[in-house]
Amino acid sequence: MKKRTVSLLCCALLLVCLTAQAEIPYADGQLYAVACVGYGDDVALAEYRERYLDGASVPVHYVSDGETYLIIPRFADMTLRLYVNDMETSSQTLIYEEENCRPFAVRCNISDIFPDVTISLTRGETTVEFSPYLSLKDGTLQPGEFGLDLTRGE
Repeated sequence: MKKRTVSLLCCALLLVCLTAQAEIPYADGQLYAVACVGYGDDVALAEYRERYLDGASVPVHYVSDGETYLIIPRFADMTLRLYVNDMETSSQTLIYEEENCRPFAVRCNISDIFPDVTISLTRGETTVEFSPYLSLKDGTLQPGEFGLDLTRGE
């Protein structure tokens, strides 16, 4: 009986370890995590959701036919403001706002030289803004000063 109980306990622990979401390794000062999941690649987005969000669905904001980025705010009490950047006028237009922001994806950056979205996250008196993009120099994700790059190395 004792052997059977230990075996069942080991199986249960193994199942928890195999299905648990990965911990996001935030460093001090990092307020969000970003992963570039490709050009409309729903499979890759699902893999990141499974790994970091326990498979939870996320809203996808379509700004343009560019890359898709998964954004995971570090704190649940952050306010999100999503702006579209106009290349011709350099103006910004607020297209989405959410208090108590949850993880989301955004498809943007149809141009390699002009980010067409700005993401603003506010917590208390602190507001950070960033426009995720891929470097033209080496193709790496540029998550902004307060962001953590979760993109897998290929």
